[in-house]
Amino acid sequence: MNFAIGFDKRDLPRVHEAFDKIVASNKWTEGYYTELFEGNWAKWNELESAAFSSWAGAALAALDFYKLKGKTVLCPSNTFMATPLATLQAGAEVQFVDCNRFDLCMSYDDMVQKAEKYKPAAIWVVHIGGHIAFEIEKIAGYCKANNIILLEDCAHAHGASFKGKKPGMWGDAGFYSFYATKTISTGEGGMLVSKHKEVIEHGKKYRNYGKFDYAVHGLNYRITEFA
Repeated sequence: MNFAIGFDKRDLPRVHEAFDKIVASNKWTEGYYTELFEGNWAKWNELESAAFSSWAGAALAALDFYKLKGKTVLCPSNTFMATPLATLQAGAEVQFVDCNRFDLCMSYDDMVQKAEKYKPAAIWVVHIGGHIAFEIEKIAGYCKANNIILLEDCAHAHGASFKGKKPGMWGDAGFYSFYATKTISTGEGGMLVSKHKEVIEHGKKYRNYGKFDYAVHGLNYRITEFA
């Protein structure tokens, strides 16, 4: 396989300058640039944010916070495997929901049928193709009325908005990917966003082995300062 993703050489001087600052700081994770990235993202997204080394790390942190092990989670049939695999890794059972032809996202009608059948603890909505799922308001309303956790896979939705709201604002947590093919890239990376401060606090512990009291049983999902 001879596939490569290009890099704009005009950015090299600025990148090298930033790298020099990082090396001089002697702090290569959870330092100045990580905090700057989180702060700028939170300002745009209007939600508290925590950076991770991947989308998967951010998702696992939230799945762990909501204690979904042994519970059922609904997932749209049209998504990348990361969504159901993270759910399975968290110890939950996945049941799939059909998607609409008009937006390629989760069907509200089929979601209601599956929710009544499987009694899920959480539901994934995946914003496919750069836009917000068209039925997000109805799905969010159903989740709120039935005390179901709503998770938003925002890996395609950088910069998107719908009726004045941005990705992650309907649900209990949202997750971005910054892989090399995404609209905004750090090579590898992810971001957890949430309106619940405790989710972000849990995520920041989870990405660093639960330091420093180790009540959170996380692993290493720290994003590097170089990203």
